[in-house]
Amino acid sequence: MDFQRKPVHWGFLFITLGIIWLLNNLKIVQVDIVRVILIYWPVLLIIWGIGAITQGLDNEYNGKQKKRFLSGAFLTGIILVVAGAAILGRNIGLYYFNFTILWQAFWPVVLIFIGWNLLRGTSSVGRTHWAVMSGIDMKNSEWKVQSGNYIAFMGGVDLDLTAAEIPEQEIFLNLTAVMGGIKIKVPPEPGIEFDATAFLGGVKFLQEESGGIFASRTFVYEGETGTKRKLIITGRAMMGGIEIVR
Repeated sequence: MDFQRKPVHWGFLFITLGIIWLLNNLKIVQVDIVRVILIYWPVLLIIWGIGAITQGLDNEYNGKQKKRFLSGAFLTGIILVVAGAAILGRNIGLYYFNFTILWQAFWPVVLIFIGWNLLRGTSSVGRTHWAVMSGIDMKNSEWKVQSGNYIAFMGGVDLDLTAAEIPEQEIFLNLTAVMGGIKIKVPPEPGIEFDATAFLGGVKFLQEESGGIFASRTFVYEGETGTKRKLIITGRAMMGGIEIVR
């Protein structure tokens, strides 16, 4: 929940709750605070979703006004608003719906998502490196960067490219983090294209971050002038995280 980016919504919410609580304690009104929270807590999801939608439609200023549309943040906001409204409607008695059905469908969908990403990851040229409930650390100065797939399933992958030999060509890296984490430390010279997707997870590229229920972004770093070295990275994080850092 982004308290810093959109604090106004949360401010009004906390003030309202505080006033109701105060009036209740002073016996001016009689409100069952616990019952109110149990019924109207989905309003938090709606507020959170509105903030995400606003972020997705945000404007970025770079000399002149430029529209920046973040599809992942926008979709996350829509999902949160719809879910919050649906649960709120059920709570106040507009209709009845058994939400356990959705929960029963959630984990099978998770498995399908994992399998789909693993199949996509292994389709590219290069060796596949697995970290299943374990870790892969590549920090030796003698290692050479090559195209390949790195999959962290309940494990971790740590690649230090500043201590490696990077060929003067395009290198393709497919990263998949499922309930795990992948961190890549990059030098300033090579150009980088990072196509990232996160589901119930997050991704970070240098100083930029994205995440939430669903996020999809493409990051680009041009690299130093005249360099032939380029990293083309595809990252998929599910209930995990991927970081590209200096």
